[in-house]
Formats: sequence, structure tokens, C-alpha cells
Amino acid sequence: MISDLLQTLPAAFLIGVLPGWFWTRCLLASGDRAEQFVYAIALSITLVPAVALSQTYLFATGVTLAVTLVSVALVFLAGLAAYLLFGPAKGPEEPLSRPPSSPGFPTLAPLAAALALALLMFLGVAPGGWLMIPIAVLVLAAGIAYWSTSNTPPPEDSRRVPAAARYALLSVVLVLVLARGYLGPIVNGWPFPRGVDRYEHAVMAGMMMREGSNESFMLYPPGFHLLTAMISRLSGFEPLEVFPILAPTLPLMGALACYALAQRLWGFEYGLAAALTSGLLLGGTYLHFEEARYPNFIGEYFLIVLAIAALVGMYASPSARAGLLLALLGSSTVLYHQIAGYSLAVLLGCVCVLFLPYLLLRDRKKGIYLTLALALLGLLSVIYAWDTYDLPSLVAGMLGGSETGRGGEAVAMAIGTKPANGPGHFLATMSPPVLWLGLFGLSLMLAGGKNAMGTPDILARLTLLVWTLLLFFGSLTSYSGFPDRFERDLGVPLSLLAAFALITLLRSSPRSGGSTVNVVALLAVTLSVTLVGAQSVLSLEQAAGPSTRLKDSPPPAEVVAAGEWLGRHNDGGSIVATPYLDYVPSRAMLAMGGYTRMQSYDAARIKRARDLPPFGAPPLWDALWVLQHPEDGRTAQLLEKNEVHYVVFHKRYPWIDWRPFALQRDLYRPVYENDSVIIFAPRQD
Repeated sequence: MISDLLQTLPAAFLIGVLPGWFWTRCLLASGDRAEQFVYAIALSITLVPAVALSQTYLFATGVTLAVTLVSVALVFLAGLAAYLLFGPAKGPEEPLSRPPSSPGFPTLAPLAAALALALLMFLGVAPGGWLMIPIAVLVLAAGIAYWSTSNTPPPEDSRRVPAAARYALLSVVLVLVLARGYLGPIVNGWPFPRGVDRYEHAVMAGMMMREGSNESFMLYPPGFHLLTAMISRLSGFEPLEVFPILAPTLPLMGALACYALAQRLWGFEYGLAAALTSGLLLGGTYLHFEEARYPNFIGEYFLIVLAIAALVGMYASPSARAGLLLALLGSSTVLYHQIAGYSLAVLLGCVCVLFLPYLLLRDRKKGIYLTLALALLGLLSVIYAWDTYDLPSLVAGMLGGSETGRGGEAVAMAIGTKPANGPGHFLATMSPPVLWLGLFGLSLMLAGGKNAMGTPDILARLTLLVWTLLLFFGSLTSYSGFPDRFERDLGVPLSLLAAFALITLLRSSPRSGGSTVNVVALLAVTLSVTLVGAQSVLSLEQAAGPSTRLKDSPPPAEVVAAGEWLGRHNDGGSIVATPYLDYVPSRAMLAMGGYTRMQSYDAARIKRARDLPPFGAPPLWDALWVLQHPEDGRTAQLLEKNEVHYVVFHKRYPWIDWRPFALQRDLYRPVYENDSVIIFAPRQD
């Protein structure tokens, strides 16, 4: 384990941190080293893959070691030159919003009752989802009470936490977040990769290394697979080996991003709490990691958060540098994941409609800078999306009624085809402290608008509100296309608001006295801290345990052995395998064997017509035909057309039998077999 980390982490640092350091110093006005570090990561994973992508297009090459080194060197040297030429960014570093006033008895009493019920429900003392209704009513009542009774802002707190103490506290929180990622490998044996989606990402990263494109496999933006390919080239590990080593650090990236945004909005204490709530308490964070949805994680839990932080910075201190930072980070979501780009596009569309006209009328300088930044963001997004989503065909189809290409087909597959889970499912993807404290934090934030520090503060609060509402309503309808993803993503703003509420309650904690208000305040603080602590322990226990879904577990030894055999005997061509081998998808055979074709889905999934590869359903039906008709003339044509070298069967697959292939000795010969898997090679004429 240690040797794997020591071999891979330097490669990840050279590609994912160092190139963006001087860009960060040049574009970000901040003296906080942690904030600088997280923006350095964001700018590195934005600029280095973009430069590598341009090289693959210009020279028609894959991601080689030379492409990797040139990309890193160009980004680093360009950032250094910009820093030396223009100097460090300057601007205000004070939080945009002042801390809210301490809640009184009318607020604390219903909140304490809600937290008590939530804790009883969490501990299983009072089971039943019906408890969510009275808890929600009590939390909303507490928020309404705070809104109606909070008038006077608190006095300014002149005390400053020493830098050493700040970084020490943040380090403790980040170590806990890292533990959530690495406990699985440590407890269950190294490496311990979780998530079924890692196979498709390994295939596409391998295609990037060899061909410089993954468009023939899945409709996926190239950013993550470019990044993985470069780390693989520099570290010497194959993509499927890189994931279990580096994927556990992804929750840390999300925690740092929330720290940066909360620190920018409210101050260090809130940033520290946001790192805890998003990295250790938020259920959606770990679900994306556990299911190996790595591009989703980077796009939705990291880049969007920092893009919003950059947008908030534009409200306070507009400049060309701040605008460039917003454009780079916002457009990078398109480079990494469809849903991230989609979510941010809707949010920025609301900003353009609701806030931009006001700024252009009342504060022309801010309005012009924001307009130019959003225009550049849109231009870069179009460049990133041009080839991935076949934008020319999409636009032509929308205007003229012709075929809309890959992008239009993907949209048609998604809209209205996945049912929403509904609010009753929120606890499964968030957690009790994030949901209930986040709901209360939303009330605190809106009530604090009465004492806002100016237009930037008000716009920041409204942006956070719009972001939360968009994700909430997107999670409730199938017409958003991805209601389950919106539900998970809703946890990000709620974790920020939960941190806001938690620190507000801790600040209101009485130091002495026995009045009724003090007693209720102490009770609310105790219950909230207990709920946070209990969820933290549960999160770490679940991380150390086995995967919650069988298909996200490590594959059986027999399947791994068959995949390794395919890898050793890969002399080109393609393979076709049963859609699943035990609980492992056929893409695992492609990934372990180093192949890209033929993909195979079960019939029900093909008929569902959602999330299909760019080439559509016909090749998937072809794969099923081959597996079910060993002696058919069409099968022979398909084998020749697709250069199929091996046909792979799971012996106990329920709807496809391998025995007819064994009986056709003049057409196929068995070349590998164990207790679970058998592999045939078509005989050559």
C-alpha cells in the first residue's frame, strides 16, 4: 500500500496540483494556504487536460508520456510567466456576510424538539419515516420564529484564530475525511476498489492513452479520462490500478471545495464546519465514491462549488482576473461531466436573468465584468462540448428538424425516463444532520438578509438559495433527466447551510447561567453535536465495511483470473461476453483484458433505451445474438465484422447458455475455463 501511494501520489501532484499553483496566485486574491491549495487543484485539472486534449487533436495521437510532460510544463510555465508579469492578485479577503444573531427561545425550543426526534429516529428508538414530517414542521417553525424575532446583528468579533491553530484544526477534519476514503482499503485489504463504474472509466482512460478519444465507447466528456491517462503514464500504473490508490482522495477534494466557499461567504469557522459536514457527514459524497462515479464527483462536488465561490468573489470584487477564474472553473464542468455542466448552466442562466440586469443598471462596472466573464465561460464551454455532444448536428437538428446527433439522442434518452425518489428518500442520500441542520441553516441565511452587508452579500445569499431550489425541484421530477443525481447534489448546498447552522448554534451556546433560554440553547447545542458525532462514527464504520451493493464489491477471483488471462492473450480485435459474470458487468472483461468492444447489455436494459453508448442499440443486440446463436450464419458475419477473438461466458448466467458453443467443436474451441467462466475462440477458416 505505501509503495503504491509513494509511486502514484507524486504523479498526481505533478499533474493535479503543481501546474495550477502560479495561476492560483495570479488569479485568486487570498492569503489562505488551504484555499490556494484547492484552487491550484482546480486550475491544474482544468488546464492540463485541456492542453493535452488540444495536442491529441492537433497531432492525432493518444496521451503519451511526451504529451503528458509537455502539457504539465506548458501550464506550469505559462502560470509562472503570468505571475511574474502581472504579480499576485489583490482584493478583499473578508467574508461577504456577517455572522447571524444568536437565536432566542422561540427559535431554540422547536429546533431542540426537532433535533431530539431526529436523534431518536437516527438511533432507531422511534423508527418510521413518518417522523420526517413533524421534524420538518418543527425545523420550519424554528426558522419562521428566527425570521420574525431576529433584528439586531451581532457585534463584530475581533478575535482571530492564529494561523497555526486554523491549519491544525482543518488538518484534523481532513484526516477524518481521508479516513473515510481509505478505511475500506486498510480494513479489507489493499487494493480494495469499490464501484462498478470503474470498469467503463478504465476502458475510456485506456482509449485515451492509445487513441486520444473515447467517443466511440460512451458519450462522456474527456476530462477525467485524460487526467487518468496522464497519471497512468507518469506513475506506470494502468488506469484500473490507479483508481483504488487515488479514488479515496476524492471526498477530500469535495471537503476542501466546500471549505473554500463557506470560508469566502462567512469565515474560517464556517469553512471548517463545511469541510466536516460535506466530507464526513454527507451521504451523497460517499455514494459517488462507492459507486466509482468519479467524473460526477469532480464535476458536481468540486468544480461547481469552486465556480460558485468564484462567482461570489465577482460580486464582491469584480476584475479581469476574477472573471478569468470564473470562466475557467465554470467551463471545466463541461469538460468533466454532463450533469455538472447542465446544472451549472441552469444556475448561471438564472443569474443572467435575475441578477445581471440589476447589476448592469445599478453597478455598471460589476455588471460588465460579470457579463464578459459569463460570455468567456460560455465560449469555452462550447469549445469543450463541440465534439463530445456533436453540437453542429444538435443545433442543425433543433433548427431544421433533421437528426440531432449524439447530443440530441442523449437528451431524448434521459428526459422523463427515470422516476424521482421524492423527499422521503433524502435521508438515504444525505444524512439527518445535513438535512435538518441544512434546512434550518437556509432559514438563518434568508433571515440574515435583513442585516446584509451590501449588494454582494445579498447576491451571494440569493445565489445559494437559487442553487438549492434548482437542485431540490430537479430531484422531484423525471423531466430534469437525472432526479437521483439532483437529489444527491442537493446535499452539497445543504451541507454548507448545515455548517452555517452548526456554527451559529455553537456561538449561541451559553457560557454560564441557568435561565430558560440558556438551558434550551445548551440542549439544542448538545443534540446537534451528538447527532453530528453519531453520524460521523456511522460514516466511518460504513466506510470500513463491505460495499453496500454487491455489484460495487471486488469481483470474484474466478472472474479476475479470466480477465487477467484475456489481458495476457490480447493480440487485438475484440471480445463479446455475457452481460454479467456473476454480479460483474461485461465491461469488467473489457477493462481487465484491455479491449474496447463489443459491449453487451441485457435485453431489458437495451429496451429501456437510457444511457446507451453513442452507436446506439443495434450493436448491443448484435452481441446478444452472437451469444445466443452459435451456429447461425449471421453470427459468423458478426464475428468477422467485429474481429471477435474470444467469446466469454459466465457459466451460471440465467438467460444465456454456454453449452451450445461447447457442442460446436468445428466452430469454436475452449481456450480457458474455471469454475465460473469459460472462454471460446472462434476457429479460423
